[in-house]
Amino acid sequence: MIWAITNVLLSENHSVVSVNSGEEALEKVEKVPVDLVLLDFRLPGMDGVQILEKIKQIRPELPVIMVTGYGGVEEAVQSIKLGAAHYIPKPFDNDHLIETVNKSLNVTRFKKEGIFEKRLMEKIVPDKSDHGKDVQPRIVRQPRPPGKGRFAAVLSSLGVLAALGAGTFWYLSPAVREYAVSAASVSGISWGNDRVWVSDWLSENIQTYQLRDSKMEFGAKFKLKGFHVTGLARGGEFLYTCDSWKKKIYKHDLDTSLTVLASYDSPGPNPSGLYYDDNYLWSCDGTTRMIYRHSLDADLTVVESFPSQGVFPVGLYHDDRDFWSASAVEKKVYTNLMDQRFAGGRTFSLPETLDVPQQISAFTVRNGTAWIAFEGVGKLYRVSLSRLKETPP
Repeated sequence: MIWAITNVLLSENHSVVSVNSGEEALEKVEKVPVDLVLLDFRLPGMDGVQILEKIKQIRPELPVIMVTGYGGVEEAVQSIKLGAAHYIPKPFDNDHLIETVNKSLNVTRFKKEGIFEKRLMEKIVPDKSDHGKDVQPRIVRQPRPPGKGRFAAVLSSLGVLAALGAGTFWYLSPAVREYAVSAASVSGISWGNDRVWVSDWLSENIQTYQLRDSKMEFGAKFKLKGFHVTGLARGGEFLYTCDSWKKKIYKHDLDTSLTVLASYDSPGPNPSGLYYDDNYLWSCDGTTRMIYRHSLDADLTVVESFPSQGVFPVGLYHDDRDFWSASAVEKKVYTNLMDQRFAGGRTFSLPETLDVPQQISAFTVRNGTAWIAFEGVGKLYRVSLSRLKETPP
């Protein structure tokens, strides 16, 4: 049954990843922006009712679909009283499952509001009268790209967490999500205190956003006249930026003006990205193709340097095991082993659903997802790391 349901949901362009316990499922609900839970009523250990109650405590707005046994009317009534959005009695057919999932995710409402259409299929252009004067705008529909019908839109908004049978939990997440930002020339992405900091090198400003209910909510804008920020990193009580025009790295106060507290010579002529890990500042350079580890001393001293696998690296991140970087030119993502001095490199290509012709302009990683921007595109793209495809170097 699990595989059958998994295949049905995969056919709807969801990706499926398993988790092993109710506790882990609740952790996913708390930390990962899932949009729906599909939950079996009867499970060993922590049963479906307990999980439902805890989900509603963590995220009251999150829709939950309960799967009940044959004739489980009392179970269904109980689950609805506890806040479940829908229930599905066993046995059920594929169409019923898909219809219930889509109804719970309000796909119909989103389509009526035109959110998907405006984002992916329509372009508003000014119309002209015979005399060349502007009249009311009209909507020009663009043809659908081959192979990208309904699910090109649906992918950007759906995620499902399912718990079906024998205590096995399934987490479904979209391959790619996109978030509109007002920065048209994104050159840096950095997360700090649940806010994402975005630099726009062309407009000479930095913006902050907060992810709320799967939408990017604008926070603040900081004008940095004369700065062409090509990378940034939120670190501790400061913000670090780099400027390839001036060949400098800057340390800013987090006041309303992002006052410059210190400036440092970049170790390379074309600084293209920054990352802060609480102990060190990391920078990369597009010309030297090197990655530098800086001590947080008064001179921002380079204590180690490593060659970049990719041509013109533009973004950095590391966890305890892997160091991640992205190449602007090749549009690929690379990992190196931290404990082997950047040996053991692996190469990944972007998923086919992320078909953007422009070069990568910014990159970072957060909570198992890559955050990517492209030159001249006013959007941030979030990609599950599990959907990156390993390729030969």
